[in-house]
Amino acid sequence: MTATARLRQPTFLLASGVFLTALVVYGFTLPPTLSFWDCGEYIATSHILGIPHQPGTPLYVLMGRVFDVLLSPLVSTAVAVNFMSAFFSALALMFVYLIVEKVARRADPDAGWLPHAGALTGVFFLMFSDTFWNNSIEAEVYGLSGFVLASLTWLALKWYEQHDREGSTRLVYLLVYVLGLGVGFHLGSLLVYPGVFVLMLLAEKRRFDLVDLFGISFALGLFMLSTMIKDDFVLIGGLVALLAVALVRSFGRKPVILVSCGVFLLGLSVHLFMLIRAGLDPAINQTQPDNFGTLMTVLRREQYPPINPFERRADLGWQIGYYYNYLLGQFTFLDLGNPMLNRVSVFLVPVFLALLGAVHSLTRVKRVGLMLLVNYLINADVLNLYLNFSDREVRERDYFFFAGFLFFAVFIGLGAAALPRYLAGPLGRGRRALEQGTAAPVRIPPTAAVVAGLLVLLAAMPALSPASHGHGGKWWLHDRSENFIAREYAWNLLAGLDPGAIVFTNGDNDTFPLWYLQEVEGVRRDVTVVNLALVNLPWYVKQLKRAEKPLPVSYSDAEIDNLKAVRYEDPQTGQSEIVWVRDYIVHDILQNAGDAPVFFAVTIPQENMQRYFDMLQMEGLAYRFTGRKSGNGMPSVNPDRMLANMYGIYDYDATLDGDSAARRRAFAQQNRELADKGGVAEAPLARELWDVQGLWASITHGRQDRPWNVAGLQQDLGPFRTDFYVDGNADNLMGNYPAGLIRAGYEYLMRAQKVPADQQDAYLDQLRLSEAAFQLAARFDPTFPMVADVYPMVLVELGRSQEAIDHLESVSGRIPPQDESRAVYEAATAMTSLGDGAAADAWIARRLEADPSRAENYQLLFKIRRSLDDLE
Repeated sequence: MTATARLRQPTFLLASGVFLTALVVYGFTLPPTLSFWDCGEYIATSHILGIPHQPGTPLYVLMGRVFDVLLSPLVSTAVAVNFMSAFFSALALMFVYLIVEKVARRADPDAGWLPHAGALTGVFFLMFSDTFWNNSIEAEVYGLSGFVLASLTWLALKWYEQHDREGSTRLVYLLVYVLGLGVGFHLGSLLVYPGVFVLMLLAEKRRFDLVDLFGISFALGLFMLSTMIKDDFVLIGGLVALLAVALVRSFGRKPVILVSCGVFLLGLSVHLFMLIRAGLDPAINQTQPDNFGTLMTVLRREQYPPINPFERRADLGWQIGYYYNYLLGQFTFLDLGNPMLNRVSVFLVPVFLALLGAVHSLTRVKRVGLMLLVNYLINADVLNLYLNFSDREVRERDYFFFAGFLFFAVFIGLGAAALPRYLAGPLGRGRRALEQGTAAPVRIPPTAAVVAGLLVLLAAMPALSPASHGHGGKWWLHDRSENFIAREYAWNLLAGLDPGAIVFTNGDNDTFPLWYLQEVEGVRRDVTVVNLALVNLPWYVKQLKRAEKPLPVSYSDAEIDNLKAVRYEDPQTGQSEIVWVRDYIVHDILQNAGDAPVFFAVTIPQENMQRYFDMLQMEGLAYRFTGRKSGNGMPSVNPDRMLANMYGIYDYDATLDGDSAARRRAFAQQNRELADKGGVAEAPLARELWDVQGLWASITHGRQDRPWNVAGLQQDLGPFRTDFYVDGNADNLMGNYPAGLIRAGYEYLMRAQKVPADQQDAYLDQLRLSEAAFQLAARFDPTFPMVADVYPMVLVELGRSQEAIDHLESVSGRIPPQDESRAVYEAATAMTSLGDGAAADAWIARRLEADPSRAENYQLLFKIRRSLDDLE
C-alpha cells in the first residue's frame, strides 16, 4: 500500500480526527495561566531550565522549554506549557483509538466498521473523564506519561503482529528505548512493562529466546529496585550478573540483552541534563543533583517519606473503596440531576462495557487481553495497595491512577465494539483462527448499528449536552479558560509586601505560584521566598545563602549539614516537642534580618510558626513579623494596612465582578499619594511598575499606619464570580480574604467603642471603616463567620437598617439555623433600641408569615412590640 493510500484509510483519518478533536476540546478548556499545586513549578522550571521537585522529570522540563520557545511569539509561557499537556494527551488518545481498533478487529475480523465505533466510544469516555481531562489542561507530567503508556502499548501490539518475522526485534529495542526515555517524564511510565512482558512471554515463535526476555525484565527490575533501595551490594551484584549474561549472549551472537540495556540507558541519559544544569545554579534547583549520588537520591525520592505497603495507613476496605470511588466518578456522561442516578448510569454503560470488553478480549484474543488486563491491574489495584494512602490525604490523589483509568477506557472501547457485534449474529473466527487471509464483513443489522452509534453519542455527551456546559455540568467543571485565581492569589500575596521583604511560605500552593511570578513574569523579584518545608533540607538553605539576594543565615555550610531535629523537653512544664531544622534556620534569619521586613504567609499552619505567633501582625495575605508580643497569645492586626492592601493594592478580577484598575486608581486619587508623579491620570499604574518596586510602595510611599479613604470604592467590587468552577482547594484559599477582613472590621468596631461619647464624627469614621472591611468580606462570602452576624449590626449602627435586613435575608437558609436565629435577634433588637422598631416589627412579621414554625420569632416579635408599646 502506498503512503497516499494509507493516509486515506479510515483508521488513519479517524485517528487524526481523534487527535484534532482532543486538541480542540483541551484548547478551549485550557487555563490562561498557572493552576495550583505543581503547575507553577513546572512552568517556571520549563522556562528557566530548572530542576523541579523529585524525581526531577528532566524530559518534561526540556520539552516544556521547546514548547515555550516555539510558541512564545503567540502565547505566554504558561499557556505554552499548559498546551504541551494538551498536545501529548491528544496524542495519547490517538494511540488509544489505534489500540482499541486494532484489538477489536483482531478479536472480530468480520466486524466491519464496528471496531472504529468501539474505539471512538472508548476514546470519548477517556477524553472526557475527570482525571485525564484535568491532566490534559494543566502543566503536569501525567498527560505526557499517558502518551508514553499508550504509545508503548501500541508498539507492543505492532510487535505482536510481526513477532515471528525477521527484524521484529528492532521493535523490542524501540520499545525499551521509549521506556527509558519515558522515565524522564514520570517513573510510572515503567508500569506498562508487566503487561508487555506477559504478551512477549506468551507469544510463540518470537525472534529471541526466553532468556533474553527474562534478561531484559531483570534489567528493568534492577533499575526500578535502584529507585527504591540503597543497598549497593544487591544492586552491584545484580548489575554484574546482568552484564555477565549479556556479554555471554552477545559472544554467542545473541545480543538482545546487551542492546536492550544499551538503548534503555540511552533513553535514561536524558537525566544527564540534571547533572549538567544543577551545577549551573538555576534559580529553581531542587535537591541540586550535580553528582551521581545526589541524582540517585532524586530518582529515589528520598526527600519524601518512604512508602511501606506492609503497614497499612488506613483500613484496607477503605483503601479499595478509595480507588473505586475515583474510578466510578471518572466516566460520568449524563447529568440526570441526581448523583445516585448518575452513578447508576455509569454502571449501566461504561462499567458494563468495560467488563464485556475484558471478557471478550480474554476469550477472543487471550494474549493481548491478558496484556491489557495485567496493565490495568498493575496501574489500578496493585498500585493502590502499594501507595497505601491514608484517610487524611492533603489533596485528591486520583492522578496516581491515570494509567489505570486509561486501560479501563481501552476495555470500554473493546466492549463497545463487541456489543453490537454480538447483536449482529454469531461470532466468526478470530484473527488467530483465520491464520491467513481476511474475513468477509458480517452484515450489520440496524439494531447493532443504532447501538454502536448510540454508544459513541453517549460517550461524547459531556461535549454535546447543553446541561454539561451549564452550571455544575461536566464541561463547566473542567473549563478553566477564565480561571486566573492561582496567579491572582500569588500576585496579591507578593504585591502587599514591602520592598526587599523576606516571606516564609508553607507548601505548594503558596510557593510554586510565587516562583512562577518571579521567574517567568519577573514580578517582585526583590522578595525572597523561603519555603518552610524545604528549609529543613541543607541543600535548600545553602542555595538561599548564595542566591542573588543572599538570605541572612549565619550558619556555615558545615554547620547547616550537621543540623538535626531534636526532641526538647521543657524543664518547667515537662512538655515535649520536636525542634526541627527549620526552627533553627527561621530563628537565625529573624535574628540577622536587620532592616529587611519579614512576613509569614497566612497559609502556614499555626504549629509551624507557634514560637512567633504572638509576634505577628496580620496585614492581608501575610503576617508581618514585629518582634513584639501581642499580649494575648494571638497575632495582632493592622486594619489600616489591611484596607490599603485589600482596597488599594490587591487584584480581584479573577474572583469578583468589578473593575480592579478603576478601584486602584480611585484609591490612589482619594489618598493623594501620586501627586509627585505627575498626577493620577499620568501615574504609571501598569504592572511594570509593580514588578520593579511593588504597588504598595508606588501608592503609599511607605506610609503604613494611617487611615485610608476607601469611600465609594465598593462600587467597583461586585459579587464573587460564578461563571467558572472553583474547586475546594481554591475555595479554601479564597477564604483567607474574608478571614483577614473580618479581623480588620472587628478591630475598627473595637476602636469605635473606645471613642469618647462626645466625638460622634470619630465614632462614625471608625464604623464606616469597619463597614468597608465587612462589606468586602461579604463580597467573597456573605455566609462567612462574623460577616453574617456582626456586619448587619454595623449597618444598623450606621442607620442603614434596610441594608442589614437585606443582607440577613440573602443568607437565610445558608448558615446554621442557630446562627441565623441569633443574628436576626441581635439585628432586630439593635434596630429597636436605635429607634427603628417599626422596621424591625415589619421584618419579623414577614419572617413569621413565611415560616410560622419558628417559635423564636414569636418571642422576638413580642419583645419588639413591648418595646414599642404595641402588643395588639
